[in-house]
Formats: sequence, structure tokens, C-alpha cells
Amino acid sequence: MSRKSALAQYSSIDVEAKAASESPTQLISLLFDKACVLLRQGSESLNREDFEAFDKSTTHALQIVIALRGVLDMEKGGEVAKSLYDTYTSIAASLFKTKSTKDADSLGKLYLAMSELREAWQQVP
Repeated sequence: MSRKSALAQYSSIDVEAKAASESPTQLISLLFDKACVLLRQGSESLNREDFEAFDKSTTHALQIVIALRGVLDMEKGGEVAKSLYDTYTSIAASLFKTKSTKDADSLGKLYLAMSELREAWQQVP
């Protein structure tokens, strides 16, 4: 087994172990963390003109945003859930557009938006 393959397998096991032991609130926080990392990687890839890595990281970030939107409890969440749904929809649409335009400024703004949401989420008890 190659070193890269072994690290990938270990990483997968580590994520599964974390997911099994975390609360739903902590899991959402982990998703925000990962989305921010992916957006930062996308920005770095764009700066290096590594468009394959850019596409991979931004696609994964987009999947996370859509998943965050999908787990909202619209019945129990009231106006907060509606607001978050709209926010996630806006971020997803902007990220989809940024993937095609490869606009570094837009990607930076999306990173800031996700970072702010991540910080707000970390305040949830």
C-alpha cells in the first residue's frame, strides 16, 4: 500500500470515528470547517492556475453547502431555518457561478461568508 493511499484510508477512518462520537451541533460545525478549508484550497488552486484542483475543492464545498441546506428542519426551525435556507441557497448559487467564472474575488467573499456562518454556529450550545 502506498503512503498516499494509507494516509487517505487513515483519514477516512478518522472522519468516521469523529462522526460517530460527535453531537449533531458538532457535526454541523465540522462541515463548516471543511467547507472553509475547501474554499481556501480552491482559492490557492486558482492562484496556481491548477483548475482541476480548483474544480474538485469548490465542487466538494458546494456539496457541503447543499447538504447543510438539506438538513434544515423547516417545520421546527421557523424563521431561522428559512433565513438559513435562503443564505445557503445564495451561497450555493454564487459558488456555482464562481466555479465557471473562476473569479478569485467572489471566491474570497464566499470564504468570508462561510467563515462568519461557521463562527456563528460555534456559538450554538
